Amino acid sequence: MSQSVYEFVNSHQFAKPIHRLIMLRVLAAGSLDGLGERKIDHDVLANFCCCSRQAMFKELKVLERAGYLQMRKMDEVTLEATVRIEPVRGYTIIVNEARYEQ
Repeated sequence: MSQSVYEFVNSHQFAKPIHRLIMLRVLAAGSLDGLGERKIDHDVLANFCCCSRQAMFKELKVLERAGYLQMRKMDEVTLEATVRIEPVRGYTIIVNEARYEQ
């Protein structure tokens, strides 16, 4: 039986509670089916939780190394009073049934 991305994020036993929080934030950034890459502004992830920016990105790397997230760096130009480059990343949640079965 195939587990949906939503079911995986909500039922998997992550090492730390912040891991589930990060995965839920990534899931919420895209379509409800949980499939595909989510484009999230660098500051959105850094500011959505009470932990420090460094701690957030350390835990994102933990999730990436564990195979739960695939991250892709990209840039986006934002036009305001001036043109500036904002750091943006693409996040894809990885559900591998054989690896994550409980």
